[in-house]
Amino acid sequence: MKDGFGNIVTTCSEKSVEAIDRFSNSLVGLGTDFAVAFEASDEDPDCAVLSALATQLALFMESPDRGQFIDKFLNRAIAAAPGATEREQLFVEAMNAHCNNDFARATSLHRRLAADYPQDLVSAKIGQTLYFNLGDDEGMLWLADQIIDTHRDCAYAHGMRAFGLEQMSRLEEAEEEGRRATQMLRREPWAHHAVAHVMITQGRLDDGINWMREYSSEWEDCNSFMYTHNWWHLALFHLEKEEFDQALALYDGHIWGQDKTYSQDQINAISMLWRLELAGVEVGDRWEELSEYVAERSFVNDQPFLDMQYAFALARGGRKDALHILLEGMRKVAAEGPEVTKEAWQNVAIPATESFIAYAEGDFKKTLSLLATPREKLQSIGGSHAQRDLFEQVWIHSLMKAKKFDQALPLIQERLDFRAPAKIDQTLFSKAKKFETVAI
Repeated sequence: MKDGFGNIVTTCSEKSVEAIDRFSNSLVGLGTDFAVAFEASDEDPDCAVLSALATQLALFMESPDRGQFIDKFLNRAIAAAPGATEREQLFVEAMNAHCNNDFARATSLHRRLAADYPQDLVSAKIGQTLYFNLGDDEGMLWLADQIIDTHRDCAYAHGMRAFGLEQMSRLEEAEEEGRRATQMLRREPWAHHAVAHVMITQGRLDDGINWMREYSSEWEDCNSFMYTHNWWHLALFHLEKEEFDQALALYDGHIWGQDKTYSQDQINAISMLWRLELAGVEVGDRWEELSEYVAERSFVNDQPFLDMQYAFALARGGRKDALHILLEGMRKVAAEGPEVTKEAWQNVAIPATESFIAYAEGDFKKTLSLLATPREKLQSIGGSHAQRDLFEQVWIHSLMKAKKFDQALPLIQERLDFRAPAKIDQTLFSKAKKFETVAI
């Protein structure tokens, strides 16, 4: 039997293939129809690739008991793999490596699948996500390039390639691919997102607002990450125009409130609230509620990019006990975690996190001291260029608060020269220039 992308599936069950298609379309299309993988795997335990997809779903879970679900479905996939096709066996191996934090082997296997079985769009999507979390932009684009010829008629493939191109700073090509994907399928939220990245990078703020507003009605049935993240992008355009009321309204109405327990929803909220505060916006008691939800997390310490922002929210909200637990977990994974991410944890995430805590506590000289070295290596902790720009803003604002205007001004000027000037950067430059003059 074959799935919707043309991959041979070792099963006699049409229901299993239907479940694979539903799960796969939700994964590449940022939907919500994932739970079907658990039930279908229970009914067809000999379908290796279905159990591997159920394992991926278990990895998405953020509850303390996710380990037992991972073990259940991964062991089932491994047991069924000898009777499956080579593609399915490679996919199971990739999932096994992923679950055991062997990210180098996992990405290597996804590369082999992309080269030998380019019809496997789901493998390429998972591989892209792994590369994204490792800060490997070249890997993201390589996977998309391998599968694009096979999927010329698939909007999702063009959306995947658009984001890879954008992260590699090939902005014109990225916008072209993103627009192509959206023309093929209006409801392609990842393509909307990729084009938004291009526009914020180029400083095309009005274009960005118009683009995201036009397609915002297509996000209603997306999963909470994609829903909140695309609204986050729209709010970011308003923020850079210093339209603070609009940005804050989008925070309250769309960014914070879908699934307050989910990691990505929390990160979108933390990032926007932090940026608003950096811009001088009074955010009221919003940190109190946000930090309460973060404090209730079961910290799995699998992505430094997430933990660094959790830490700021907890520090800003005064959640000292939860912050202590988070830091202990981060130090443990920095000491015992996989080699491929160990340096990112030890030399970037830990000192940067401590610098953000210092910022939350108002110790800006300490922030500068701790952030100076990791600032040069922030790519390694994952996240996009637009997301990590928050940390550069923290650096600049720390220089300003420490009255190091002579160091802040050239950095702000670089931002103004890099793209069409944004009002938020122009205001910051004027402020730095004014205070520098007073200091002299």
